[in-house]
Amino acid sequence: MSKKDRLKARHQKQLQAKRELEEEEQEAREEARRRQSKSAKKLLRKTKYGRYGKEPLGFLFIRLLMLLPFAWSGVYYGLIMIFGTFGGYIDPQPPAWVGWCMLAGDVLVLGGIIVEFFRKHIPAMAVIAVGTGLYLRASQYFIDYLSNRLDEVWVEEDMQNINTEYMKHHYPMGAVAVLELIILIWWIILKVLAAKRAQYQRDTAPVKSIVED
Repeated sequence: MSKKDRLKARHQKQLQAKRELEEEEQEAREEARRRQSKSAKKLLRKTKYGRYGKEPLGFLFIRLLMLLPFAWSGVYYGLIMIFGTFGGYIDPQPPAWVGWCMLAGDVLVLGGIIVEFFRKHIPAMAVIAVGTGLYLRASQYFIDYLSNRLDEVWVEEDMQNINTEYMKHHYPMGAVAVLELIILIWWIILKVLAAKRAQYQRDTAPVKSIVED
């Protein structure tokens, strides 16, 4: 074999070795990307919904807790005032807008709680905020009326704090919005942490080529 043939054969071997190295490197890259993708998705699920890909139990606890102030203010005392307004059982008769405002607030807050149980945190917050505002606006009408009357007329001692009693009956509805806000903030924090950790996974993934070195 001549020198030229030997050089050519050696060159062919070098090209073959380079191709094999490139193929191995490409396989290593693809495997690294697959591992990175699986790890990032798993991390996102863990961060968003707890350790085992499920929603944190705290979310469910807060949702159930939201039902208590709604049942107390919205269902029990709210319906009393709504029926009293529309049925003419309250003297003096409140304006019709008070009853409609309180009814709309009740319906919206209930709808927002239902939406929250479907894990739609942003729409739930918006609906509950509007509903709570309407309900408390209507409630404030009664509280302001009673406070004004207490300043104008004499009442028996056991009735002197009736406006405060009304506050205890209706203001707890605001706790529904506060609890929903807690869920929303918690959810946003989890999303931010998930995004940062996923970015860290991508930044630290071993994808640099050996051939390029």
